[in-house]
Amino acid sequence: MYDVNTKRIDQVLSYMSSMLDVLDKLKERGAETVLADEVAVAAMERALHLSIEGIVDVGNALIDGFIMRDPGSYSDIVEILRDEQVITGDQAVILTRVAEFRKHLVNEYTNVPADEMFALVVEAETALRQFEPAVRAFLDKELF
Repeated sequence: MYDVNTKRIDQVLSYMSSMLDVLDKLKERGAETVLADEVAVAAMERALHLSIEGIVDVGNALIDGFIMRDPGSYSDIVEILRDEQVITGDQAVILTRVAEFRKHLVNEYTNVPADEMFALVVEAETALRQFEPAVRAFLDKELF
């Protein structure tokens, strides 16, 4: 039997959903409005960053719990989830771009390209929203 921390996965997925709601609200305001508002840009940075951390944390919990191969990077976590059929190839392509944007938010945070961030949020919305149900379906299939 696998030792998967489903309680932690549930907590992270729930929090990630609330961050995606923030991103949706900001996206609805439009790029011009958001990019002209320093507080809105900061909110988008934080919500996207925490969404990325959610993907990483859930991915690591699945990798550890199901004894999948060890990742070498944040992008590799997404690749492993694709290889293990947690997410689809199409989702993996977009989520990899999202995971790679993390370096802007964490390492280059004094100069985040806000216009690129807004475009990424728009592009990745569907894949980000599909992450939770994909993880839950995988858990149902593998644990029950």
